[in-house]
Amino acid sequence: MIKKVLITLFAAGAFSAAAYGGTDPAAFLNIGVGARAMGMGGAYTSVSDEPSAIYWNPAGLSRVNRISLTAMGQSLGAVKWETLRDITPSYQFVGLTFPFKQFGFINWIGTDNTFGAGMISNSLTDVTYTTLDASGKIVRDTFDDLEKAYYLSYGFSLLGMESISVGGTFKYISQEFTKIEGAKATGYDFEAGMLYDWNNYTTLGIVMQRGVILNWENGAKDTGTLTTKFGLSRIFLFTDSLSLLGSADLVQRQNQPLFGHFGTELGYDRNVSGSIVGIEGIYLRFGVDGAALENRYDYMTKINNNLNYTAGLGLRMFYMGFAMQLDYVMGSYRLGDKNRFSVSIYF
Repeated sequence: MIKKVLITLFAAGAFSAAAYGGTDPAAFLNIGVGARAMGMGGAYTSVSDEPSAIYWNPAGLSRVNRISLTAMGQSLGAVKWETLRDITPSYQFVGLTFPFKQFGFINWIGTDNTFGAGMISNSLTDVTYTTLDASGKIVRDTFDDLEKAYYLSYGFSLLGMESISVGGTFKYISQEFTKIEGAKATGYDFEAGMLYDWNNYTTLGIVMQRGVILNWENGAKDTGTLTTKFGLSRIFLFTDSLSLLGSADLVQRQNQPLFGHFGTELGYDRNVSGSIVGIEGIYLRFGVDGAALENRYDYMTKINNNLNYTAGLGLRMFYMGFAMQLDYVMGSYRLGDKNRFSVSIYF
């Protein structure tokens, strides 16, 4: 029974995880958040400058200078595997940021202190499995895979230097396979990140993740691997309003080949000083989400034959001091297209 359940779970997990992303405990944490970041192929380690920084690089929280709220949802296109069509996937993210200076708090360390909190919820319902009862009769049933992660993050500019930011995130994780005895677990993970502005146009980023630890009710323990992410981004100015942002991430997990994420964002920003309501910016994005850069473990060809490509749009608006950003991204994946929508509000 356990073997059959695991086979079903690995197949179902492919709905939400990128290629070979399901090899880690709590693989849903590898999906990504924020339609802007995903539109750029997840190449966001050095770009993080809005609420989704609690996921991508907590150091970026120091660059969020307003109270903000971000929410993201996901819908999937037609599934390419007939046997998985009845499974109902759901994936949501919500994040909040609280800059100390907006509350009049004294900075604890350095400057530009910002606290962040968030939650990711991922579920697969009506997953089928087969077992035998005491009499040897075949019994068919369904179960739900319910996964959640809660984030607490903190970022600040190091020793008053605006060019260097650092931050950290703690994650509390829960997972449950309903109707499966002992298949309930809780765990944690934590990470640290840094951003460095080389100059006004170029930024470097690094994130180190401990790896998820999950403790199951049946006594089993899953331990994730150390992950290191290096990011580089650069802004190219064409005019005062038109610019191109290019970014690249290198991701190294133990026992996996080196991965690369690549993205671009073409942006048109308007000077709206003195206006009460209007559009501040329009953005067009493209990305490659997870290309194998080496042939370690003989994975390179198989992975790169199923590359994930993304494209998205963004619109930034304002009204009487409030700002709102709407983002959309479509991703082409092996089991079907994914559509993600996110909204960010700045108070």
